[in-house]
Amino acid sequence: MTNVIAVTLLAVVSAAAQSGLAGKWTGVDQNNHPVTLELVVKGEEATGTLSVGPDPVKTLANGKVQGTTVTFTTPAMMNGRETTITWRGELKDDRLTFRRQLGGGPEMSPLSLQRAKS
Repeated sequence: MTNVIAVTLLAVVSAAAQSGLAGKWTGVDQNNHPVTLELVVKGEEATGTLSVGPDPVKTLANGKVQGTTVTFTTPAMMNGRETTITWRGELKDDRLTFRRQLGGGPEMSPLSLQRAKS
């Protein structure tokens, strides 16, 4: 009986955390460009779009949610070549803070987004 309660409680907490990630998030990057993330969460899958400054809106790929963490990739152009940015965000105190990695290279500046006001 105790195990059933623990599993049920864990499922409820996990579902609440995942739904807490869904929605519109905004902020600015290290170059003071506006950033808008529209995040859709279904179970452990994350989809949506991302816009950063003047760049075209990008569709999220490979999106996954585990608890209060979301990961996804977006395409990027670097020196005329296509590459991928890997995003890993952690929800804490209603802020979604991302660590980003360009291709297989170094980590980029962290990025912190807040939930957009309705």
